[in-house]
Formats: sequence, structure tokens, C-alpha cells
Amino acid sequence: MSKKALIVDNNYFFVQFLSELLEKRGYRVLMACDGKEGIAKLEHGPVDIVFADLIMPKVDVRQFIEFIRMKYQENHFPIVALSGTVIEQLSEIDEIGADYYIPKGPIDKLTPLLNEFMAEMETKPFFPPMDKKVLATGNVFPRRDAMELIDSLLFHQAVIESTGVGIIIVDNDTRIINANRMACEIIGKSSADVVNCPVSDIFNNGDRIKIADGLKQAIQQTEASNASFCSTFHSQVFGTIISPIRLQGTNVGWVVSLAPAFQCDEQATLSHI
Repeated sequence: MSKKALIVDNNYFFVQFLSELLEKRGYRVLMACDGKEGIAKLEHGPVDIVFADLIMPKVDVRQFIEFIRMKYQENHFPIVALSGTVIEQLSEIDEIGADYYIPKGPIDKLTPLLNEFMAEMETKPFFPPMDKKVLATGNVFPRRDAMELIDSLLFHQAVIESTGVGIIIVDNDTRIINANRMACEIIGKSSADVVNCPVSDIFNNGDRIKIADGLKQAIQQTEASNASFCSTFHSQVFGTIISPIRLQGTNVGWVVSLAPAFQCDEQATLSHI
């Protein structure tokens, strides 16, 4: 049986280059343009190696790697972070969770580097030695702007995690792209179980119509407007607020907030806030 590789990157030409290189080595290659699609590609089981761009929309590379580690705890396969312009400090790569880092460079230089790397991965029973954690075609240095971007992403994720209510970020196809720790505790599932799951699936049967109507109501308003209702998780009632996410005048998804409802009429219909 051929080995499988997953490439997650929105750079079409680089994906084609890497895909061809891996296919020549006998791999069946799966491709995704962002972390959310990459998670969907992994729904049917693990792969032998993952290549993922360092900066990805929707589900970022840290969340993506966290999902893999949680979902496939007993099947630890190598994850290679890629970047077109930057190499980070090793401590930051460790924080992201990647096993290796490869800065993109000239194809003629990358080809022998990647072939040598893959040959070692295929012939040794364990991962290559740690002195090969960063593979580069030449001298590369940290870029301040990219380091600041990653710091900013980590900061915003920390804010979501620190919020005292459950926060669920929903993409415009109604699938979950992020759920903070509080939301996972309320739902009773891990983030690996809910990411890329239809948001309606995390609600009980009685509340699924409410969430569907709330998503429609929140996004159909011409002005910023939230929809709210009461939902129940594990016999506890929560106030549920749905807010549209608008980017440059376009609806790109929703934020669903969950907070304990000390006084809540379970028969209440959707209301505006």
C-alpha cells in the first residue's frame, strides 16, 4: 500500500511542485488550501506525513497541528511547517508544534533538499535527528514582521481562550473553525471533535432548529444584529448569542457565544439584542 502525504498550502505552484516530488517517491498526495480543508482531508484517517504552510486562514497552523495531535495521539506522524518568507526561532516552532521547518526557496535548491529529507524519513524507523529540525537552502534569518504576525495570532487566540464564556467561531458554510476551552467544556467534547463539524451537530435535537434560524436571522439583517435563544447542554441552560462576522461589508461567518442562563425562559423565541 502506498504511503499518504497531506499538503496544506494555498500557493498553487508550490503545491504542484511538492505534490509531484512526493508522487515520484510513491506517495498518494492529498491537497488542501487551508487548515479547515486540511482537517476535512484527515477525517478518514491519518497520513504518513503532513506539510503545512505556517500562515493559514480560518484554522491556523497551530490549531491545525493541535487537532492532529489530539485526534491521532496513538499515531504520531511528522508535521513539516512551510513558509515562503520567514524562518522563526526554534522556540516559536516548538510552540506551534511542528516537527520540522522548511523555508520555501528556489525549486532547484529545494528539490535535492526535500529528496534527501524524505529519503531519511523513509529509511529510519524514527524521525531524523534534531539537528535537522530546520532545513534550509542557505542562510535564513528571522523576519521581524512575520514574527510579530505570529505573536499577534497567538495573542488573539489567548484572548479567546481567556474569555469567561464559550466562544465558537463558525465559517460561512456553518462548520466550526474554532472553539475555546470553555465552549468545549460546555459541549462536553474536545476541540478535535468539534473543529470542521457542522455547528448544528453540537446542539441537541430540540435546539437545532433554533441555531439554524438564529444563523439565518443574524446574517440577514442589514445592520449589525445578534440573535439569541436558550439552549441546553447536559441539563444546564445556557444563553446563546449569535453574531455575524462581517469583513469589508461581506458576511464571512458567525460567532456563537454560550453563557450560563440563570433565568431563561426555555420557550422563548429568537430575539434581537
